Amino acid sequence: MNNVEDIEIYAKDLSLEMIQKWLTAHFDTVETLGSGKKVHDFLLHGQEGSTPIMIVEGAVGKAWTSIWFKSNKTPWSDDIACAKSLNNFAKCRVRANAAPWSDGEDMDEWWQMTEAGEESTLSWPNAL
Repeated sequence: MNNVEDIEIYAKDLSLEMIQKWLTAHFDTVETLGSGKKVHDFLLHGQEGSTPIMIVEGAVGKAWTSIWFKSNKTPWSDDIACAKSLNNFAKCRVRANAAPWSDGEDMDEWWQMTEAGEESTLSWPNAL
């Protein structure tokens, strides 16, 4: 069981179909609850239990897609572990908060992994 309440990561220039392939690799079933032009809701079923997920295409600029797991019933311990998993699967640029949310923290500091696997931190959304 994870120690974070939820996980949210961002992927750059990654199709919904590729995200679904990645989810299918980690969960037993991916159930579609609703799908619009930009917002897609799924229920994932796996060994950890079931978790709702919302995917928002173009959440930041046109290139960045938000992937929000609305519970901690995932195979990953935190946002960065999840982002590394997606990067390893799809070789895409991914971002996650550099640290879990807490009062007084600078939430503009983000961790990033490039398509080549290079890691860094940056201020976002200033660095789209």
